[in-house]
Amino acid sequence: MNGTVDASYAGVRDHLDRLIAGVRAELAGETVELARLDRPDEHRALSRLLVLDLLLANVLLWLVLPEYALYWITASFFLYVIYPFLLLIPSANSGKSEPGTNQSGPITDRLGKIGLADHRGLIARIFWNSFFINSQPLAPAFLAVYGLNLVFSFTGGYGLLGWLIGFQSAAIMLFYLAIAVLRPYSGGFLDSLIDIQNNVYGKIHCRVAPLWRVVLPIGLAAGLVALLLIAAMLLPGFTLGVIWNSRATVTGLGFLPVLFLLICQVILVRYTQGTSSRRLVRQLRERKIAILKRHVLTPLEEYRRGLDSASPGILDRFARDFSDIRATFLSAKVYRMQAQDIAGLFPIYVVVPDLDLLLNSETIRILDEQPGSRQIL
Repeated sequence: MNGTVDASYAGVRDHLDRLIAGVRAELAGETVELARLDRPDEHRALSRLLVLDLLLANVLLWLVLPEYALYWITASFFLYVIYPFLLLIPSANSGKSEPGTNQSGPITDRLGKIGLADHRGLIARIFWNSFFINSQPLAPAFLAVYGLNLVFSFTGGYGLLGWLIGFQSAAIMLFYLAIAVLRPYSGGFLDSLIDIQNNVYGKIHCRVAPLWRVVLPIGLAAGLVALLLIAAMLLPGFTLGVIWNSRATVTGLGFLPVLFLLICQVILVRYTQGTSSRRLVRQLRERKIAILKRHVLTPLEEYRRGLDSASPGILDRFARDFSDIRATFLSAKVYRMQAQDIAGLFPIYVVVPDLDLLLNSETIRILDEQPGSRQIL
């Protein structure tokens, strides 16, 4: 009997040693990446100098071009249409990836193996979080660009076109302001939605308030959100078409200053996004390190010491807590943070799902079974 117990202890010890080594390796990699964020970048000074020159050039153009405001507005809507595609430009860092993120194998085959439909809620939430967290660093720059649009639209004497430009610019600003304030990717935001759902359910079924008083505010809020999403995400192309068709100033040779201002806006937005995303990724890495140390490494080391001292009930406690520890570790790894640049300049930092984890049937099952595990977002 004692031999069986000793064999069980030895097997768990070996398993714990491997887990602890894996967590320490993950922490070491995160520490290196965190230090790299603070490392001096020889291209950063050049980027700052270029941004300063472009700002001065815009001031000069504003002084000498009578239609500068219209050129700026037109360029800003071109910016909104093309900017997402800049992420498709090959980066100097495109060949680099974080340790343990080998995305080999046909994705379609692996999707079939994990049973995507069974875990669509989890996968949708992960991609939802990735979209909104990568949108947040754009908020400061877009608020500045489209805030200037608002000023130009109401001081340029454009009539109904000015109102359309103002409405469109305000919608974009509200969209990104909401992302910056509400943080739709955070656990707190999702928890607040669940609280609202529970409150509505209680009021309806317990007859705390008349049905119309419960449904009407929700319908109005949903309608406003839908209007904001449509105006911010789908209508900029329409607004650009109206400007293009109604103002000949921006066509022909008039497109040259629009093109120059578009290049200026792309660089200014990219620079600001890089600064904001660097700060955001630093916070995420620090949180990941804290979670791994406190909720993964420390419990594993405590159980390892308990096994050495043969503490009573140590195996039972480890078996009971292991699922949560494992889910916390995987939740901390489910997002990858990587840099993207343009010819080595203007790096930005993006948070993307780790497809190696998402396309693993065991991993996706664990994450879906432990929705309360700690997240880095």
